[in-house]
Amino acid sequence: MKTTLWKVILVVFVTILSSCSKEISKSIESYSADKEMKISIQGKRTSSLDPWLLDIEMTYKGETSKVYQEFYADEINKQTIHFEWKNNRTCMIQLTQHDGVLINVPIKVQE
Repeated sequence: MKTTLWKVILVVFVTILSSCSKEISKSIESYSADKEMKISIQGKRTSSLDPWLLDIEMTYKGETSKVYQEFYADEINKQTIHFEWKNNRTCMIQLTQHDGVLINVPIKVQE
């Protein structure tokens, strides 16, 4: 009886610890037409019930800038994230959440 109780406690403890692990998405990248500007997006979340925290990184001429955006979606992929390049220094990132709401994140280099 005592051994069975310890086994149950151990299984519950391991289950709780494994549910607290962070989920990290694959990075999605897009480049300007002249390839001088790169935008990378990667998401992190604690559980599948939580929103993604997107790490949006823009690199131009060796300089890197980051912005963060909360995003409610089941997955981060090319169907939920769309890059709309206006020109070589301006991009509108469109994020489609699981409820259909669009979030627009403008990225622009000021020279």
